Amino acid sequence: MKTPSPAKNLRARDTDRADVCALLDAALSDGQLTTAEHEKRTATAMRAETFGALDRLVDDLQIPGDLAATPVARGIPRAPRRWWMPVGAIVLAGLLGAGAGLLGRTVGDAAFGEPLPDLTTGNGFAHFLADYRAKYGSTEVDELTLYPDYAIVERKADRPGKQDEQIYRGSFKAWGSQGSRTPDTKSFDLAGVDLTRYARLMSGAPVTTRVPGGWVSHVLVRFEPGGGKDAEPEISIYVKNDAEVSGYLKIRLNGEPIAVHPA
Repeated sequence: MKTPSPAKNLRARDTDRADVCALLDAALSDGQLTTAEHEKRTATAMRAETFGALDRLVDDLQIPGDLAATPVARGIPRAPRRWWMPVGAIVLAGLLGAGAGLLGRTVGDAAFGEPLPDLTTGNGFAHFLADYRAKYGSTEVDELTLYPDYAIVERKADRPGKQDEQIYRGSFKAWGSQGSRTPDTKSFDLAGVDLTRYARLMSGAPVTTRVPGGWVSHVLVRFEPGGGKDAEPEISIYVKNDAEVSGYLKIRLNGEPIAVHPA
């Protein structure tokens, strides 16, 4: 059992809400929570404003050892979250090109015959970003879709009023001819993606979306169509299984959950 929090009214951060969602996912997977309880508590966690509100959602749960260092689990608001470090180390290795196979399966063939990591994973996303930056000198895109073994990226072309579409399988190749790019098309910077938090939420997506035996089929990063001038880019993580049961969740680039659409 965790110790009482000394600061129940302390305002919760997005990272704290994500921590609690991970604890709830673990409680569902080991049978502490029913599916209905998990869904209700997860929705409440996404809206929680204080540590006290988050604390009540996990107060009756047994906390797995690998999650025991979270602030809410320990009842110490600014405590180090050691449980994030393995994922962070893997993502960093991916950014340095030194750990392509450490997170998720390897698929396809990259340059020089090296296998690609699953591009939907945190490490695969980092691998793609490193190659994209090396190719184009920036990480600005109009839209990105990640599949396990390839990616489709839409970006502003060098020619005015044109959009360039590329397919990535370890290297970039044109995907059809250049199309028109409307003046109101907005670009965004993929460097704004919090890869550590993305990796955690992506790995728990089959449980969060209630897709038994599911896997992430693809990830879509874009501005939601019709979102208005103040809209922010979103990441949609789609999950399915062999029985074609599917669901998805939406998060912001910083990892803040927006919505869950369960199976």
